[in-house]
Amino acid sequence: MATLLHLDCSARPESVSAQITAEFAAAWHVAHPEGRRVHRNLAADPVPHVDGAHIETVTRLETSGTLDLGEARRAARTLAERRSWGLSWKLIDELLAADVLLIGLPMYHFSVPSVFKAWLDRVAIPPLFVSPKTGRGPLSGTRVVVATARGATYGQDLPYEDFQEPYVRAAFRAIGLADDLVFLHAEMTKAGHVPWLAPFRAAALGSLRQAVEGAREAARR
Repeated sequence: MATLLHLDCSARPESVSAQITAEFAAAWHVAHPEGRRVHRNLAADPVPHVDGAHIETVTRLETSGTLDLGEARRAARTLAERRSWGLSWKLIDELLAADVLLIGLPMYHFSVPSVFKAWLDRVAIPPLFVSPKTGRGPLSGTRVVVATARGATYGQDLPYEDFQEPYVRAAFRAIGLADDLVFLHAEMTKAGHVPWLAPFRAAALGSLRQAVEGAREAARR
């Protein structure tokens, strides 16, 4: 049975990125009627940022060179470590079980929302990093679809620089999630309410339409 892990990260009530992920999830359910969907709204129910207990446990894994997931799961020692590590492993288990990872990711100040970074910091533990010898890791082969919403438009020779997609690609490459990674960008989303961007409203609608169509197509795979 196929499993979809669906993360939404936008605090906006009428989130554009969540509109795109909803279209993907609906089409995916049609294509995989027996499939299982696990949904987390990280904006509504944020993951706690990593704390000292999590860092201590990760440092212990790094020092010992532990790569076995079973050993890593048991690495926490103190009560504080076990509490923090248990929270991380709930997220890690969801990720390990997923065949497809779907993320609704708005751009906040040229990068990613802190709620997404908090989730990533929890799951990116040493045993999940790809091997420098093989380039493979436990998450290799997982399909990833990232639906973004951006207030402006980004590209070569434009005034704004995109730190969002390059960051996600680099971070996901390190943990084996970049082998089958697709970005669906909805741009100029601020054109709907920022007066000086009003001339770009048609472009914004076209960009959203293209992202939604891309989501539906990707979901049928």
